[in-house]
Amino acid sequence: MHPIVTNFMWVQMKSNKTLNPTALTRGWLAYTLWRNEYTKLIIRPALRTDLNEVRELLESNSLPSSDCAAHLDNFFVAEDQDTVVGVGGYEDCGEVALIRSFVTRPDHKNMGVAEQIFYSVREKATNLGVKQFYLLTTTASDYFQRLGFTVCSRDRVPNRVRETKQFDELCPSTATVMVLNL
Repeated sequence: MHPIVTNFMWVQMKSNKTLNPTALTRGWLAYTLWRNEYTKLIIRPALRTDLNEVRELLESNSLPSSDCAAHLDNFFVAEDQDTVVGVGGYEDCGEVALIRSFVTRPDHKNMGVAEQIFYSVREKATNLGVKQFYLLTTTASDYFQRLGFTVCSRDRVPNRVRETKQFDELCPSTATVMVLNL
C-alpha cells in the first residue's frame, strides 16, 4: 500500500516507505499506522522546555549532551502523546554545520522517525544558507550513507567545525567523519 501525502500530514502504512519530507515539514504533523493503531507523531522545533527530555534521550543512548543547550535552536524533536521520542539537530558553523546526535526511543526505532527529523533539520539549515553537513559517528555510518553522506578524512573538515566542542572534545578521535553537500 502506498503512503498518502498531503501538505499537512503524513500517513505511512506498516511498510515504512520513505515519504516526501517537504509534505511533513510544512505541517509538522505525522500520523503513522503502526500495530493497527494510529499514533499522533509531531515533528517540531525543540523548545527550551524540551531540554531535560532531550538530554535524557541522548544520555540514555550514550551520546554527548553537555553542550546541546547552546544549540537547541537548531534541534527538532519528534513528540508522541506529549513525550519526546526522537531528537536531532545541528551546530551552526556558518556555511557548514556539524550534525548532532540523531536518536529515537527504542519503541519508535525503525519507523522513519529519525529520518523525518533529519529532513526537518536539513530544510532549516538549507534555508539559512548552510552548504555542507559534517558529522562524527562511531555506530551509524551505514545509516547516514543511506541519507547521502560520504566518509571523509578529518583533515578535510573546515576549521570552524574542528573547533566545536563536539568535534574537539566530546567525540572520540576514532569516530568516522562524514560529509553531505546540500
